[in-house]
Amino acid sequence: MSLAADIGGFGIGATIAGGVTSAIGSLFGGSAQEQYYNYQAGIARLNSQIAQQNSTYAINVGEIQAQQEGLAGGQQMGRIVAGQAASGLDVNSGSNKQVQQSQVGIERTSTTAIRSNAAKVAYNYRVQGSEFTAEAAADVMAGKNAQTAGQIGAISSILGSATSVSSQWLKGQNVNLWGGNNA
Repeated sequence: MSLAADIGGFGIGATIAGGVTSAIGSLFGGSAQEQYYNYQAGIARLNSQIAQQNSTYAINVGEIQAQQEGLAGGQQMGRIVAGQAASGLDVNSGSNKQVQQSQVGIERTSTTAIRSNAAKVAYNYRVQGSEFTAEAAADVMAGKNAQTAGQIGAISSILGSATSVSSQWLKGQNVNLWGGNNA
């Protein structure tokens, strides 16, 4: 064989090697991206669990605060009744009874507000948890898409290299690079 044939063969070999290298790079790149997205999905799932735990915690804290408010309201009611009784008034009738009923209303309003605020905080944590769950699902989907894109890229590299090798081979044949006939 001639030097030209050797160079032509080297060119074809380099094209094949480049195509294989590119295909392998696409496969590894897609796999690496999939692993990255799966890691991100794991973090999002963990954040979702934390948000759900925070939701439960917010409800529990609200209930404790409501109970404390109820106890404080009961103590206030005791002071009111004791003060009324110490004045020598009938604590079960008239304005004294209305003052006591007002105190009960205030205490109920306070505990309801505390529970309502805790429920709002808990709801926000549950929404956040749902957002993290959706983010995890999107990350998993992106990982699968990255893996598929890597496979498509590998196939594309192989097909592109095959086309280039074929073209180079035909050009070499046309100029009788490998000793064939020009037909």
